Amino acid sequence: MLREEGIVKAVNGDRAEVQVQVQHACGSCSAKSGCGTSLVASLFPQRGHSFIARNSVGAKPGDRVVLGLDESDLQQASLMIYLLPLLGLIGGALSGIYLARLLGSGDGELLSILLGVGGMTAVLLWVRARSYSLAGRGTRFEAEILEVIPPALVTIEKQVKA
Repeated sequence: MLREEGIVKAVNGDRAEVQVQVQHACGSCSAKSGCGTSLVASLFPQRGHSFIARNSVGAKPGDRVVLGLDESDLQQASLMIYLLPLLGLIGGALSGIYLARLLGSGDGELLSILLGVGGMTAVLLWVRARSYSLAGRGTRFEAEILEVIPPALVTIEKQVKA
């Protein structure tokens, strides 16, 4: 199970809006000082992302929480987001070539491009509609708040000058 810390911003019934800080992979890399990717990542400010998660532990706004998401569900969602549009692009392009040859209109490059972009767009619209239909229904693709992190005790030590 993948785990991430976040802060609860709002609660609505059994759902909570949680904000997580974007983590760059460069933060723990030993070669980050000489890497171009680290330089590019430092140019963009780190920002948080908010999303809705199941709140089965009763977290309240302001609580630091641990979120969890099953790895296999994340892999399946990634396939739906990345692989299906690619297949729509390839399928549309191949359909354009086949249709152009069937109609006898040359190599069909323009038709192939148009149907490829159309196929990818159609699949992206379907994925978007599917994600909206799954949102808020307690599906397995939804993150869940696993636990509330108790606030740390803050101690202030007085420094003595010698």
